[in-house]
Amino acid sequence: MSLETGMALFFSAGAVCTDLFLEKVPNRWIVLGLAAGAVCQGLLHGAGGIPFYLGGVFLPLVLLFPLFCFRMMGAGDIKLMAVMGGILGSCGILKGMFCAFILGAVLSLAFLISCGNLRERFSYFFHYLKVCKEKHCPVPYRRQGAQAENLHFTVPILLGIMLYAGCLLYT
Repeated sequence: MSLETGMALFFSAGAVCTDLFLEKVPNRWIVLGLAAGAVCQGLLHGAGGIPFYLGGVFLPLVLLFPLFCFRMMGAGDIKLMAVMGGILGSCGILKGMFCAFILGAVLSLAFLISCGNLRERFSYFFHYLKVCKEKHCPVPYRRQGAQAENLHFTVPILLGIMLYAGCLLYT
C-alpha cells in the first residue's frame, strides 16, 4: 500500500468516526489532513507536488460546490473530499469521488427501501425538479425545518477510498 493510499484511508476513517459521534467533521481534522497531504506530495514529488496537491484540493471544491449551495451535500463532506484530493491528486480524487457517489447511491437506496419511504423520496425529488423548472432557478433541496437525512456521506467516501485502494492493489 502506498503512503498516499494509507493516508487517504486514515483520514477518511477518522472523519467517519467524528461524523458518526459528533455529527460533523471538525475543521481541525480537515486542516491536519490538508497539511499531511501537502507534506506527502512534497516528499513524494518535491516542488512538482505543489500543482498535483493544489489540483487535487480545488477540483472537488469546484465540482461539489453546487451540491452545497442546494443543501444536497454538507460542507464537511466536501472539505473531506478536498483532503482526499490533496492526498490522491486530481485523477485519484475523480476516481474516489466516482466510487463514493456510486456507493452512496447504493446505500441510500438500501436505506430508503428498508425505511419504506422510497416512493415518498422519489416523489419529493420530482416535485423539487418541477419547482426549479417553474421558478427558472434552483432552490434549496431540503425543506425549511425538515429533518436532515441520516446517511452520513463520510461513510460512502471511506468505502469509495477503500474501493479505489483495492483497485490500485490489483492493477
